[in-house]
Amino acid sequence: MTADSNHPDYIIIGGGSAGCVLASRLSLDPACYVVLLEAGGEDHNPLIHIPAGYIKTMVNPSMNWMFETEPEASSGNRRIAIPRGKVLGGSSAINAMLYVRGQPADYDGWAQRGNRGWSYDDVLPYFRKAENCEALANGDVDFDSELHGVGGPLNVAQVRTRYEALDTLIDAAEKLGYPRNKDYNGSSQEGFGYYQVTQKNGLRFSAKKAYLQPARNRKNLRVITNAHVTRINFNGKRVEGVSYQKQGRPHQLRVGREIILSAGAIQSPQILELSGIGDAKHITEFGINIRHNLPGVGCNLTDHYISRISWRLSRNISLNNRSRGLGLFGEILRYGLTRRGMLSLPAGILSGFVRSRPGLIGPDIQYHIAHASFANPAKRIFDKFPGMTFGPCQLRPESRGTVHIQSSNSLTAPKIHQNYLNSDEDCRVHLSGMKIARSIMQSDHMSSIVESEVRPGKDLDTDDALLAYARETGVTLYHPASTCRMGPNSKLGDVVDARLRIHGIEGLRVVDASIMPTLVSGNTNAPTIMIAEKASDMIIADQR
Repeated sequence: MTADSNHPDYIIIGGGSAGCVLASRLSLDPACYVVLLEAGGEDHNPLIHIPAGYIKTMVNPSMNWMFETEPEASSGNRRIAIPRGKVLGGSSAINAMLYVRGQPADYDGWAQRGNRGWSYDDVLPYFRKAENCEALANGDVDFDSELHGVGGPLNVAQVRTRYEALDTLIDAAEKLGYPRNKDYNGSSQEGFGYYQVTQKNGLRFSAKKAYLQPARNRKNLRVITNAHVTRINFNGKRVEGVSYQKQGRPHQLRVGREIILSAGAIQSPQILELSGIGDAKHITEFGINIRHNLPGVGCNLTDHYISRISWRLSRNISLNNRSRGLGLFGEILRYGLTRRGMLSLPAGILSGFVRSRPGLIGPDIQYHIAHASFANPAKRIFDKFPGMTFGPCQLRPESRGTVHIQSSNSLTAPKIHQNYLNSDEDCRVHLSGMKIARSIMQSDHMSSIVESEVRPGKDLDTDDALLAYARETGVTLYHPASTCRMGPNSKLGDVVDARLRIHGIEGLRVVDASIMPTLVSGNTNAPTIMIAEKASDMIIADQR
């Protein structure tokens, strides 16, 4: 066992989006020594930095933990892949790069649950602090300086290429009463428009690149890669340090002030349970001594579930034909010369936020839309004909799942139960999302470019048939959250308080998407970075 005699003030477990922010912000004080432990390696693979490279990195076990759900009847008794980044930058190194904050009501709801300081007015300054909004910096009047930031570490850009098929779709949606919306992160989320992306000059701009890379030369910051944390160590109810493995050898590291767990919604609860914090009945089954009985650890898992509806276009204006042969060669050349085109695109190019029924105060459906379609979505093999795909998801799912260890071995993946589409409301909203997509694509304005529906096909026209299709083919939208839920009452399943401190434990916080009291109405990377920005200020203030 190797022990580091130079005790850091802070140990951050996990070099993902939250961990990179924390390492950067806490090490700004030269008198403060910070160690960041990341189980993955450096982000040297060039496919990380080319936006379209996510097609490969998302299924690469050297950069992805390759987690899977347990088979469940509500999602076709399948194992569904749950990608999580295993590299500096975490999932921001392999994700779709979409910058979505959610709705103000999300955060006001957090505060109303008893989490003082987490209302929309409280968190907006941290969104702005993190952001460098290119559109605002360039004088785009559609972006409000009261809502967006300029000069922050995280570069947020517009999709660099516009496409006829997607522009036609925006027009069609508008004719049906769905507004065009250039800034869904502005005063209203509702409507259709191109996604904002965490890119710069056509390259992925991960949290590692935004926050950690500029801080790496600080003498008071040490980054240890390929360091797999096996447990957190304690002296009574106070954290003492961590144990980790590197190159098969065990190491220990003691801490001076605090340990900050930022391993994400799957692995933060896993590490807590391995360390004896969680439901005593479950933990002791694996021979782990209970340190603190906290039944909410690993519970309340929530995620966005997406199914795909695709159409065949009547003209060759999709990405399908550009993905092979001379078309692909041309796209590679275009990207190399201009950083534009197919290789610069995120997974979802066009956004849509709509309401499933009248009377709602905001959208409860999100679309990820691309003028492309897949013959094999799992392997990202494009159809040979021109296509377009809608991916509907319910923004605020009611279904809840769990993440729990199934072994005392830290290298054994936890057991993940998502329980997708396990509530009547989730099913109703998802069906509405599918039907609204169909209404747009079947509209008169789209008739000039749409030939026919391919998947699930027009013959599947009953609610039961559509829901069965969604259950059998849907997948995660990569937004697991809430497994270390923030709230004031540990007896009701809350794990951390409003300062993100573990209930009943001293010197240990959780800072990542797992603390979300409820899932936000959109993609989770931007909110996770906001959480870490706010947490950094709280940690510094609490040490004064």
